[in-house]
Amino acid sequence: MARLSRNELLFVALGAALGAVVAYAVKAGFVAPDGALPPFAIVLLGLGFVELVAGYAAGRSPGTLVGMPARFLAFVVGVCIVLLGGKFA
Repeated sequence: MARLSRNELLFVALGAALGAVVAYAVKAGFVAPDGALPPFAIVLLGLGFVELVAGYAAGRSPGTLVGMPARFLAFVVGVCIVLLGGKFA
């Protein structure tokens, strides 16, 4: 398995932070856990938006900054934090 670059590790950390924000929004009642747009979809859309903004800021194509394993890991970490936030918060 290849090591993750600095950009990819930052993307995974942003996925974790986004998961924490969404977990707080669910717990506070801003997002319905079983609504039309579930919390995991909000994490997925947020990660896509972060990648688009980072690509635009770097002047590169958005798909070239982060590899697919890092995208998957960021999504899994974010969703796990959303799920754990519902259990422990």
